[in-house]
Amino acid sequence: MKYRYTVSELRRMEACPYLSDRERKVFRLYYKRGWQIEDIAAEMYVSRGTVKNILHSIRSKAPSE
Repeated sequence: MKYRYTVSELRRMEACPYLSDRERKVFRLYYKRGWQIEDIAAEMYVSRGTVKNILHSIRSKAPSE
């Protein structure tokens, strides 16, 4: 299931100072470039589950309104 976010929500997520470099890379590939989880996993040499966990971490660190 892909979460739907507004442009302002995505900007807030991207600007979060608590994201690691790895999380920022996954954010760019998934939300900005529109890659699939499988493609990101192959690019970063990790499992699908790892990518899903990173996406969950990004969503949990993102500031809410």
